[in-house]
Amino acid sequence: MEAPELSPAVGALLDDGDIEHVQRTFAKVAVVGAEATGRMLFGHIFRISPEVKKLFSFARDEETMWLPGSRLEKHGARVVNTMAVAVSLLDDLETLEPELEKLGVQHVRYKVLACHYDLVGQAFIATLEDLLEAEFTEALKSAYQKVWSFLQNTMIADNYTW
Repeated sequence: MEAPELSPAVGALLDDGDIEHVQRTFAKVAVVGAEATGRMLFGHIFRISPEVKKLFSFARDEETMWLPGSRLEKHGARVVNTMAVAVSLLDDLETLEPELEKLGVQHVRYKVLACHYDLVGQAFIATLEDLLEAEFTEALKSAYQKVWSFLQNTMIADNYTW
């Protein structure tokens, strides 16, 4: 699975149809639930890059981290809920961008590296592919990659030196 391509702004890449399609299909995540989706997301993250487990204190105990009510489940639900808010605000970038910038600063404090955004993007796409099954067409995948690219670029912004 390839990492999402970087791009400058979602507005330049996504048209209203793309935004509507992403928002409509992401609503199906709510049916599955943020907790279950978050577990799937972290399952993909740890499958793609097992070494990132060390960034998460909840991932130190393999036996309990996947249990209902675990810290992994709670964190995964927060990530999915944040993604839901971001997707809902794709047509309001003036509100979305400052929130993503703040979130990016927080993630620097958590010792998240710029390269980790590609990893989460891959896991995010894989999770959506699992959830949406046949509805996850190449066109929809492309739209989600554009969205992730915008989110990633905005969160990284001035937080990392190259």
